[in-house]
Amino acid sequence: MSISNIAIIFQPHSGQYHEKTFFTASRKQLHRMAAIVTLLKQHEWVTMKCILERMAETEFTDGAYLGCKNRTIQRDIKALQMEYQSPIEYSKVKSAYRLSSKEWTFQVPALLNPDELLAIVIGGKLSQDIFPSSISKRVTRAVNEVLRYNESEESTEELMTSLKVLTEAPAVTQDQIFEIIFEAWHSRHMLRINYADKKGESVLRDIEPHTLVFHEMQWSIKGYCHLRHEPRTFHLAGIRSALILDKTFKASREIIDSVTPDTFLDYKKIPNVTIWLNEDGKRFAAMYTLHSKQSFTKDDDGNYNMFVPAVSLERIVPWMLRQQGNAKPVSPPLMTEAVRDAIRHLADVCQACDPNEIVDKVKEQVKQEGEARGKRKAEEERGYPGDS
Repeated sequence: MSISNIAIIFQPHSGQYHEKTFFTASRKQLHRMAAIVTLLKQHEWVTMKCILERMAETEFTDGAYLGCKNRTIQRDIKALQMEYQSPIEYSKVKSAYRLSSKEWTFQVPALLNPDELLAIVIGGKLSQDIFPSSISKRVTRAVNEVLRYNESEESTEELMTSLKVLTEAPAVTQDQIFEIIFEAWHSRHMLRINYADKKGESVLRDIEPHTLVFHEMQWSIKGYCHLRHEPRTFHLAGIRSALILDKTFKASREIIDSVTPDTFLDYKKIPNVTIWLNEDGKRFAAMYTLHSKQSFTKDDDGNYNMFVPAVSLERIVPWMLRQQGNAKPVSPPLMTEAVRDAIRHLADVCQACDPNEIVDKVKEQVKQEGEARGKRKAEEERGYPGDS
């Protein structure tokens, strides 16, 4: 037996390890074994004829017909005995099988229909694209375990590779920190985090991670902050260290329900915002919504006025800049002035950049790097480092 097909299984009750070879059963075989166990639990003794008759009359909604012959049933029973440690006994006198312990349970893997299987595959693929490897690998292992026991008409590997999720790169979060935060959220344990605020200063906080949120290509927590004594939002990219505490908490439905695209971030909202859009701007606004209840009114020139019930400056200003002139702020004045300030600042920065000066600096840097490489090469040829 090669090492590659041996699994080390830990038995929680005995505290002992033992080796077990991987056993893979087809979907149809698992259905047959489940039917055999059901018969054995229903009757004291079950003959081969009774089992074959049950298989012949059984047809599942997914079209799996279980009719078979004696040898197939014998192999299934042997698999139940050897792989699942079922207490099945055979009596030559009665020519029948029985389950010596009716309390024994057949831990049958999940058997899924095509739609359920597709949902598992899609979920596994999406986890690879948005979760750090510490979590996505766990999801992938679980998906692969389900796929071992479920057949599909299409190639699962082909489906996984042909499903593309093209997104901007998510904000970087250390894998180890993400795993700690994920476990605390999953087990409802408090966290002690070292969090960098807007000024870059680190603050130690004890928080309850009620929600884990993926929003605008970054992971965040919305939970209760014991330092501020109120719900707060923390971006995982700003967490420099994290420690799971022993103290647990009860999930707050109020905090969980407060997480929506319109209300998630804690920024102050500006009410009743109006924006002018041309056709391209409207298409952008429909794709990158500012509010779930935003609306459009077409004017006589074929352009649009967009009404947004409420939005923060932190969101509307970069959104307007991305429109590249296809959107114009109309009201209120606070929003229009903030957008104009951002545009003026961008123009000032661009004007301060002399293209010729930039080119000269790049040339000088390349020259210096070339001279340094030449010096190192000469020193290596002489056989000693230049310490002078």
